[in-house]
Amino acid sequence: MDSGTSPERMVFFSDAVFAIALTLLALDLKLPPGIPAEELDDALIAALPQLLAYALSFLIVARTWMSHHADFARIVRFNVNLGRLNLALLFFIAMLPGPTSVLSEYGDDPTPWPSVLYAANIAAVYLTMAAIWGYAKRAGLMDLEAAAFGYRRVFTARVAGALVFLLSIPAAFVLNAFTPFLWLLLVPVSWWTRRFSTPK
Repeated sequence: MDSGTSPERMVFFSDAVFAIALTLLALDLKLPPGIPAEELDDALIAALPQLLAYALSFLIVARTWMSHHADFARIVRFNVNLGRLNLALLFFIAMLPGPTSVLSEYGDDPTPWPSVLYAANIAAVYLTMAAIWGYAKRAGLMDLEAAAFGYRRVFTARVAGALVFLLSIPAAFVLNAFTPFLWLLLVPVSWWTRRFSTPK
């Protein structure tokens, strides 16, 4: 793709990567074969960590996809650096099924590493989205009227989301399996950024 052209091809390619990542997330949602009927209830309860990890990752990927679409409704021009940043985002999106599988399989164990790997991956997603948004405005790739609407709010929300996951990484070495409870801070942080970030 040449600089200055429409970003449509990049958006279509991105949509395909998001769709594949969402599909791969579901591959771990299966029970061991040959479970007797009388043990099915226990097997379903044991599968809850996989379901919760899937639901969390699905929510994050789906929200990132929606934000990506909203961004590129305002980003009307393309250059090579924007393409590189977008590929970096897709790298972390495509990687997410791996840490999700580790978290669902070993998240209950007394080790910080499942939460550390997962938090690092999600923080990278948030930071790359913030980088795309910030670079597009600085490089003049946005529609001028759209660029003036809510820029600071969007950028602040993404950085704040990344901070929640980054701060959970050192905390994981103390909290171990309880680390995912820290990620619930995304709810008040999201409310705070909507409430107090001034559009600019």
